[in-house]
Amino acid sequence: MEAKFPYQPWEITELGFSAKDLRENESVFALGNGFIGMRGNLEEGSATGADTIQGSFLNGVFDSEPIVYGEKAYGYAKNHETICNVMDAKSLTLFADGERLDMGLSDVRDHRRVLDMRTGVLRRGFAWHTKGGAVLEVEMTRLVSFTRQELAAARLDVKCPEGVCTLTVESAVAPAVIAEGDPNDPRNAAGKDRSLTLAGLFAEDAVIAMEQKTKNSGFTICCAVEHRGAEGSSAKHENMAVWKTEIKLRAGESFRLDKSICYMAARYDEEPALWEKTLDGCKAAPDFDTLLQEQRASLDAFWNGAGLGIEGDDALLQGLRFNLFHIFQSAGRDGRRNIAAKGLTGEGYEGHTFWDTEAYILPVFIHTDPALARKLLEYRYAILPKARERARELGHEKGALYAWRTIDGEECSAYFPAGTAQYHINGDIAHAVCEYYDAAQDLDFLAKFGAEILVETARLYYDLGFFSAVKNGRFVLNCVTGPDEYNVMVNNNVYTNCVAEENFRSAAEAMALLADKRPQDYDRLCQALAFHPAEAELWLVAADRMYYPAPQDGIYPQDDDFLNRKPWPLSTIPADKHPLLIHYHGLTIYRHMVCKQADLILAMTQYGDRWTMEEKKKNFAFYDGVTTHDSSLSMAVFSILANEIGEVGVGYDYFMSSARLDLDDMHHNTKDGLHMANMAGTWTGLVRGFGGMRCKNGKLSFAPVCPPQWKGYSFCVGYRGSTVQVSVHAEGAEYKLLSGEPITILSHGKPVALR
Repeated sequence: MEAKFPYQPWEITELGFSAKDLRENESVFALGNGFIGMRGNLEEGSATGADTIQGSFLNGVFDSEPIVYGEKAYGYAKNHETICNVMDAKSLTLFADGERLDMGLSDVRDHRRVLDMRTGVLRRGFAWHTKGGAVLEVEMTRLVSFTRQELAAARLDVKCPEGVCTLTVESAVAPAVIAEGDPNDPRNAAGKDRSLTLAGLFAEDAVIAMEQKTKNSGFTICCAVEHRGAEGSSAKHENMAVWKTEIKLRAGESFRLDKSICYMAARYDEEPALWEKTLDGCKAAPDFDTLLQEQRASLDAFWNGAGLGIEGDDALLQGLRFNLFHIFQSAGRDGRRNIAAKGLTGEGYEGHTFWDTEAYILPVFIHTDPALARKLLEYRYAILPKARERARELGHEKGALYAWRTIDGEECSAYFPAGTAQYHINGDIAHAVCEYYDAAQDLDFLAKFGAEILVETARLYYDLGFFSAVKNGRFVLNCVTGPDEYNVMVNNNVYTNCVAEENFRSAAEAMALLADKRPQDYDRLCQALAFHPAEAELWLVAADRMYYPAPQDGIYPQDDDFLNRKPWPLSTIPADKHPLLIHYHGLTIYRHMVCKQADLILAMTQYGDRWTMEEKKKNFAFYDGVTTHDSSLSMAVFSILANEIGEVGVGYDYFMSSARLDLDDMHHNTKDGLHMANMAGTWTGLVRGFGGMRCKNGKLSFAPVCPPQWKGYSFCVGYRGSTVQVSVHAEGAEYKLLSGEPITILSHGKPVALR
C-alpha cells in the first residue's frame, strides 16, 4: 500500500492538500485531553463547500432523546445519548486585501500539516500567493492542554517576505455544523437531533464567548476565547461572536496572534456561575509558550513510561506511537469521564463507552500510567448506581448490571440481543479492577471503589445463573451474548463464564483482604452492601462448579450450540458484503457458524491456563477459519494467541493488519473517528503477543520472540512500583530496571533478578 503519510518516528505529516482525504485527516489530526476534543478541521473553514466533518466535543457532555421503537417491550433501553458537537472556537479566517483564504480557490503552495506526538501540538504551514501580489507565509499551531482540562490554545504567525497587503483576521465562536451521517450504518448518529440551543453571546474588547444548552439532558456549555498580541474589536452577530483585527504588512514584516480557549460545562445548574467562571478561566489562562512547555513535559512522562521502540520498521513504529498518542489524549482524567469507542475524534458510536475500555485500553494504562487507569475505573464506580437500577429493571434482585453502551450510565443500546445481553461487560470491568490492583497494589482504591464494584458484579452473575440438574449440577449462564456479536442469546458462552468465575473469586478475595488489612473499610462495606461472608462462600461454590461446553474432536465450542450451526465458508462471502451486519439480516447471521470477532480466542489469551498448548493450536486454526474480523477488536487478539502457539508469522500478519488501521483507513470509516480499542490492542499485541508479558501469582513474566521482519523492539512495563525495560532482538532479550524497588521477573520461565 502506498504510504499516505511519510514514515516518521514522531510525526504524522500531510504534504500538500487533498480535498478527498479531508474527512479522514480530520480524525487523524484530532487533538484532545480527555475532556476537550477537537477534530483536525482547517482553521479557515471553506467557502467552496469542501466535504468536511466539523467537530468540537466535550467528554461526558451529551443530549438525549427517546428511542423510537416500532414495537416496544418491557425493559428496552429508553433513550439515545449522543455526544454533543459543541460550539466551534478553532476558526481563524484570513483575508488579504479582501481576498479570503480558501484551500479550494487560493494560490496556496507548500501546504503541510504535522501532528507532533512529542510535543502534543498540531502545526500547519503554507505560502499564500495573494491576488494582490503579496506572499504570506502562514504558520498555525494548535494544542489542547493535558495539564489544564478546560483549556485549548492556538497561535497564528504570518510573515510577509514579498509585497504589501492588508491582512484581516477574524476569529469566531459559532455553532457547530453537524454532519448528517449515514442512515444505513448503525455505528453513527444519523437521524438524531444533536443541535444545541443558543443561550448567550458575549463580545467585549479581546474576548468573545458563547453559551449553549442541550434540549433534553440539562447541560449548559460555555466557551470563551481571549485574543492576545494584537489590537482588535469584538462584535455579536445573529448566532455567533466575532473578534476582528486588521494590519498592514510590508515585505519583511510579521504578525503574531495567540488565542486562549476555555470550555466549561455543567448539568442541571450544578454550577450557577458557569458563565463567569468560563470568562475568568479564559482570561487567566497561561501564555501559549507556557502551555507548550507543560504539554511537552506531560508527553515526556507518558512516552518514558511506555518506552516503545521498533528497529527495522519505521511505518510500524509510527503507527504504534500514533495509536498510543490518541488513546492517551482521549482518556478521561477526572473520574467522571471515560474513553469512548472513537475517543474524542468523531461522532462514530455517538460518543458511547463500551467494554472496550476495560478489555483493551486499561491494560495499556495499568502498566504505563496507573494514575490514569485508576481514574477510568473510578468512572465505573461513579455510574454504579445506574447499573444497580438497570439490574432491577431486568429482574435481578441483587447486584448491578453495567450498560453495554452509555455515556452517563444509562443503557443506550436499542438492540438488546447484541447489547444488553452482553453480560460479559460486568466481568470485563471486574477483570480490569483485578488487573489494576495486582499491578498497582492500590489498597486505597480497592477499599473506596474496587471492592464494591466486584461485589455488585458478582452478585449479578450469581442471580443470573443457576445450578443446572441437566448439567450435573454445574453453574450455568444462559441466554447471554459473548464478545462475538454474530452469535447472540446463547447458553454458556465460554468467555462470559470465564469472566464470571473470575469475578466470583476476586470479589470473595477482595472482601477477605479488606477484612484483614482494612477492617474499618470492611465493616463499612458490609453495612452499606448488606454483605455477609456466607455470600462469598456461595460465589466460590459457583466458581468451582462453573460449566464449560465440552470439546468435540478437540474443538471447544464458544457456546453450547456453536458447533451445531450451519457452516458459512468465508470464501463464499463477497468482499463487498462486509461487515455482515450491514448486508445480512441478523437471523441469517445467527443461524451460521461464523464469528464477527475473537471470542473463544480472547478467552484463551486471557485465561490461558485452562487449555494446553496443543488445544490452543487446534482451536486457533479452527476459529481462524470462521472469523470475519468485521470488528476492529479482533485482529490484535488473534495476533497474541498466534505468537503464544509459535505461529509468529501469522501473529505478525495479524498484528500488522491492526497497527496502521486508522492511519491507512483500512476499514474505510476513519472519517467517523479513530478506533480506540484497536489502537490499544496494538500495544497489547506487542507487549503480550511478541513480548509474552503475563502477570500471574504476583510475578511479572516474559516469553519474547522477535519476528524476522524486525531487527528488534523494546517497551516498558510498570508493575508493583517497578518499571522494567524490555529490549528484544533475534539473539535474545535484555531486561533493565529503570525505577522502583528490585524485582525478580521470569524470562521463558527462568528467574531474572533486576536491581
